[in-house]
Amino acid sequence: MLMATSAVGEVGIRARQLVDEADVTYATRFTWSCSAPTWDRILSNPLLMGELWKAYGFAPAYDMTARGDTLHVEDPTGLIGDAFRFHRGTGEVSYLVDGRLNHWAVPFFNEASAVFLLKSDFAQGKVVADLQVYIRASSTVGGIVLQAAKPLLAKHVDNRVTLNLQDVRKIVEELDTSPARVASRLSEKPLQHFESIFQK
Repeated sequence: MLMATSAVGEVGIRARQLVDEADVTYATRFTWSCSAPTWDRILSNPLLMGELWKAYGFAPAYDMTARGDTLHVEDPTGLIGDAFRFHRGTGEVSYLVDGRLNHWAVPFFNEASAVFLLKSDFAQGKVVADLQVYIRASSTVGGIVLQAAKPLLAKHVDNRVTLNLQDVRKIVEELDTSPARVASRLSEKPLQHFESIFQK
């Protein structure tokens, strides 16, 4: 639950309100082969994961850039958002995302906010993680659209998250077993960024 996190400040308050008033919710669990040190580096460095996503050529082609304390994310499907990390604990990370969506699955729906809560633990050399997603429209009209299109949107979120996790798993497990092979996909600044994290 969000109350169990150490969220502070305005972002934490907004996130708590969003969870309580979400128009759409989604949850999933996954189990991957990954050591605790590798997983901790992954959770601490989302920008590097964005660079690796590009290097692996996965779709959609997320464009992720750091803007102060936020991550700005865009993709060709019409998603544009700014992610604020408001909690980071052992095996845990939480984000509040303000964004816009221009997608056929949700017509007449523009701005919304979402909270992503990830909590994980380890069992027999594997990471076991629970991901929860809460989405709330930024306007009354958007909320009505979300409620009307709730089954369709829930299916769209499930499809996007499931496919993304399948690809992220490939990066995570290769990072854990063959970091040199992962590094060979990078060059210039992304490679320097990788080496500063995984080859200390």
